[in-house]
Amino acid sequence: MGQTGTSNVHHVHHVHQSGADAQEIERCVSVVEEVIRRGKDEPALYAGEAFQAAWQCISENSPEQRFRLRVKIKQHKPSGIPLNEIDRFGSRTDGDEALCTADALVALATRTGELFFDETTRDGFVDVGIETMKVRSTRFADWLSYHYFHESCGSSASDSALKQACGTLSGICQHEGKPERVFLRAGRHAKSGGYYLHGIGEQWRVAEVTGRGWRLLDVAPVKFWISGSAAPFPEPVRGGDIGRLWELVNIPEEERLLVLAWILEAWRPDTPFPALELCGVQGSAKSNTEKRIRSLVDASSAPLRAAPKTVEDAFVAAANNWVVALDNVSHLTPGLQDAFCIMATDGAYAGRTLFTNSDETVITIKRPVLLSGINNIVTAQDLISRTVHIELPVIAGRRRLESELNAAFNEAWPEIFGGLLDLFVSTLAMLPKTELPADALRMADFNHLGEAMAQSLGYEPRVFTVLYHGNYQESIQRAMESSPVALAVVQMSEDAPYERVFDGTYKELLEKLLPFRSDSEGWPKSEKGLANALKRQIPALQEVGVILIPETGAKQSKKGRRITIRKSERGEHSEHGNVRKAAGEKIEPAAGGFVDHDAGPF
Repeated sequence: MGQTGTSNVHHVHHVHQSGADAQEIERCVSVVEEVIRRGKDEPALYAGEAFQAAWQCISENSPEQRFRLRVKIKQHKPSGIPLNEIDRFGSRTDGDEALCTADALVALATRTGELFFDETTRDGFVDVGIETMKVRSTRFADWLSYHYFHESCGSSASDSALKQACGTLSGICQHEGKPERVFLRAGRHAKSGGYYLHGIGEQWRVAEVTGRGWRLLDVAPVKFWISGSAAPFPEPVRGGDIGRLWELVNIPEEERLLVLAWILEAWRPDTPFPALELCGVQGSAKSNTEKRIRSLVDASSAPLRAAPKTVEDAFVAAANNWVVALDNVSHLTPGLQDAFCIMATDGAYAGRTLFTNSDETVITIKRPVLLSGINNIVTAQDLISRTVHIELPVIAGRRRLESELNAAFNEAWPEIFGGLLDLFVSTLAMLPKTELPADALRMADFNHLGEAMAQSLGYEPRVFTVLYHGNYQESIQRAMESSPVALAVVQMSEDAPYERVFDGTYKELLEKLLPFRSDSEGWPKSEKGLANALKRQIPALQEVGVILIPETGAKQSKKGRRITIRKSERGEHSEHGNVRKAAGEKIEPAAGGFVDHDAGPF
């Protein structure tokens, strides 16, 4: 597996002295080794006072030497002497034995690998040459158990010993290891500026991508770890064909630039990530489309999951997957929408550590989020401003079998992957030459990359920006349609003859809006409810030319807080004014753009 080189720099806790100095321990080791050498012919030596005293001294003062010698004893002792009888000479209880095994496990890990901690999360890691593993993970516990079994000639480590060892190793990582940046799937080298994709082929090689080209490496200059559900990418084909992707995913032609930009941005761990929301009715291939897009960014043995029930579940899933891909989502709670906002920009979740009263466990994370559902999933304005929404059309004509589609994707995957790497190269080369649009949206890095990508494909400047703006405004309009209060304010503003639409208290506004009230649920029952509902809709209303100015500071009236509503002088937003036209208009590429392959229905 493609990994950084190993240098064993943390050989710690190998000799624990509690009453015996190094010279005395060395003398005891010589005694035990002499008994092992002669014990086949003289088994009585194992019952001798000299051996028992030496073995007890080693057991109490040097767990690593005890582990090493115990293996030799097991290999060479006479068959009539049980190993547990020899262990008893060390005067250890069952708990002491587990502790001794834990010490041996610690010695094994520190002798074999390099220990360090991630500078972002402070998680402990061990690099064993072919792979970097998180210390507190099932993968590392399995590795440690396996190697202990072989080194001890068939002895197994108990769960308690493994837990103790991993706890000790985690402490060593954090207090004696050096800080490193450890990546999951996608990484970037700070000095060279190159991007790296981990997990190519069965050997888990690494693709290095710069503006000059891409190549496959056995060893990366940055560290990666592998999650339990991660799967390898196929070997990419040079000069691949992105066009084959559109044969296998149901993305409208006019939205494909947005999806390509989302894929490339998900490979840049140094920038914020927009979420990608795929919506469509039954028969629009939502799940298949989501699964294949996810596989192109972060191949996984479990590509799609149900929506998490809690915010903590969402962050735990994100900690173990590069892409958070949720399928068939019918509703996202406000808490989960806030969580996905945090994930887009490198936020953190803090919760009480299990089995403690006051300790806090903090999960720091930044991840691309991929969602699919029938109805609009993203409704919170903060998340809307960080989301690309794609409406999938119903597929007409003959349906194709799942097995047929999977076989077709696996066959095309290497070419598609190679084409995406080629596109990443040309986009990175174009990026320094591309100006950030003055009207870039909140996800400015994504806007910038999308412009560079579109121009590298032969599109005129601002084509991507217009498309992205149109997509954002469409999303705002959809969210407003789910808010009866926002719709009522828009209707009242349209009917108002003057720029100033309203100036008064929330209680007065609630009465003023009654003629515009719809029959849908969600109408606020109090002025406080109205204030909260309008606060969430301020950005959306501003986009359609309605400005809300809530009173701030101390209340100026005994009747309650006031709010002013007026029409924007800008009216419609120049080239972005006609939302549906900007988002739905088919834009043809200039010479050099990618070629679409008309594959017919799924």
